[in-house]
Amino acid sequence: MAEENSSAAGSSSRAQRNKKEKHRRMHMKDLISQLASLIPSRSKLSMPEILDEATRYITHLQKNKESLERRRALLKEEDHTEPTVMNITISGPTLEVNLICGSNRNFMFHEIISVLEEGAAEVINVTQFNSGDQIIFSVQSKAINSRIGVETDRVQERLKELIL
Repeated sequence: MAEENSSAAGSSSRAQRNKKEKHRRMHMKDLISQLASLIPSRSKLSMPEILDEATRYITHLQKNKESLERRRALLKEEDHTEPTVMNITISGPTLEVNLICGSNRNFMFHEIISVLEEGAAEVINVTQFNSGDQIIFSVQSKAINSRIGVETDRVQERLKELIL
């Protein structure tokens, strides 16, 4: 009877190992299938081919990420190297504002117009030139009231605060 119990215990133990092994193989198959769905491939691949292709694809992604990070760092450096140049010319009742800035410089152009209008100037002409990596703006304005004129000191200070 002891032999029967030990052989029954042995067969149930073997059945459990077989069941665990079958579960492990099914789990590995599912994981490989998920991996295959994440890599660009035009044909059905074997398990070793999937692993090889996934390794190559991950290496490619890592190199691409490093390249993009280097490019991003270079672009950030360029942001700080191009200062904005502003020139204000006053001739009687007219006021001309010329700006030269990098194409990556962001400011709201309507704010410049608002500063001029607050300083009692009416905008009569706006011109924009694109020259490579620079943008040149020219804004011509005149005094709303020729007797009062334009508050040039205030306009200059406000534009410097806004742009420079």
